[in-house]
Amino acid sequence: MQKVAAYLIERRDAMNWPEARASEAAQLKSQVEEWLRSKGATEIGPSGSYRAEDDSRATYLIEEAADGDRTWWMARLEEVTEDGRRFLAAVSITNGNNKVAVYATLEVGSEETLVNPVDVDPKCPRVIRTLLSRPGRWYHGFTELRPLRRLEGFEAGEGIAAEIKYPERTVPIIVVTKSGQGMALPELAECLDHDLSGLVNVVILDSDATWALTDHLGQELSCYSGAVRLYWPRLSINDDPYRHPLWTEHRLRSAAGDLIVTRERFRRQLRTLVMGASALSVVRPREIDDIRSAASRRTFADLKARATSVEDLTELLDLYEKDNNKLVETNADLSTKVDELQVLVAKLESDRAALQAHLRAARGQADPDLAAAEEIAPDSTIAGDQGYLAPVSGDVRFYKKRATAGDHDVMVRVNDCGHSKWQGAHAADKAKKGIAKVEKGRTNWQTVHHCATCTGGGMWRVRW
Repeated sequence: MQKVAAYLIERRDAMNWPEARASEAAQLKSQVEEWLRSKGATEIGPSGSYRAEDDSRATYLIEEAADGDRTWWMARLEEVTEDGRRFLAAVSITNGNNKVAVYATLEVGSEETLVNPVDVDPKCPRVIRTLLSRPGRWYHGFTELRPLRRLEGFEAGEGIAAEIKYPERTVPIIVVTKSGQGMALPELAECLDHDLSGLVNVVILDSDATWALTDHLGQELSCYSGAVRLYWPRLSINDDPYRHPLWTEHRLRSAAGDLIVTRERFRRQLRTLVMGASALSVVRPREIDDIRSAASRRTFADLKARATSVEDLTELLDLYEKDNNKLVETNADLSTKVDELQVLVAKLESDRAALQAHLRAARGQADPDLAAAEEIAPDSTIAGDQGYLAPVSGDVRFYKKRATAGDHDVMVRVNDCGHSKWQGAHAADKAKKGIAKVEKGRTNWQTVHHCATCTGGGMWRVRW
């Protein structure tokens, strides 16, 4: 079986008292049981069956353990299709020392040994969205999981820039920006927020907020003019921009197929990318093993107490307990090492993908066939030396002023604003110097026009 996604959402606020934690855990358990009933389970017992949407053989198993005030409860659902594919979903609720955690995993595989590709398109379980919709704040680690946010204004942009740069951030942030035509793909931010609930925070930024983002992150790590960017945790200003994938509006709109088809392909691509990372890097709460081990030790102790008159049995139980404790400790250590290695693998995989994209850009290679790969390849950066293509005669390029720096304007390349009121710009020395800097000192343009409609820094159209 292959894990394809993992979720860890936690209640931390007002969880200092055992009664509060017990109450919260009971309510969460009730929600998971209700989800199981909605899938066709008539009675919730230690095991049973339910109705799968595709009529697969569907069963569930419930396990639980307790150690004083601490409790653990898990529902494990398994579906097996007629052609032998297995799908496992496990949702556990851990009432720990100072928080209540929900840990969920999705796995896929085959019922029998078979060397054959398995098409995987993981989707967020409905129960996760149901739990996240409950009143109160949820966290992954110390990062709050938030619903879709729409941020407007320079100050709001500064806030999200600080959030992106925060070194202790534990979940990715997806930034969706707008151009004059709105989002690059219809209702894209809403779809991504739905698909990746519990794994990422999605924000929509207006143009003023993106200015602040550029000021604080730098142009190569920014996102604006209809682009979409995925910011992984532990971002550094010195990061290779390829580590944080960027899709420009042009990239998204130029993919084969209509915009709805493109959006659905892009949604699947982002789901696969983020959920794959979660499967490797979301660590199972250690308290689960602690609670289960303590419950097992107590069971052995009770058994010994009932058998004190049988010396041989007591001796055997003592030996069994020692061996079991050693195995539990070894297993816990190995689990920790596996979790650490999985985090390392996730980082190496991300770095490998970034290096491959970097290499393709450096070689000037075309993107993979979109229809065949069902992938919309990310752009490297909005602007920068990597992947730079010089303008040729007849090219029409558009530039937007971002700031003023001494004797020139800071310009960036953008898409056409869509307006039709262009005015000649015979002076505009600062703007022309800024355009020349973007194009590596080239000044062999034929015409330079300024948009009379655009505001917020100004838009320039240059025919080379």
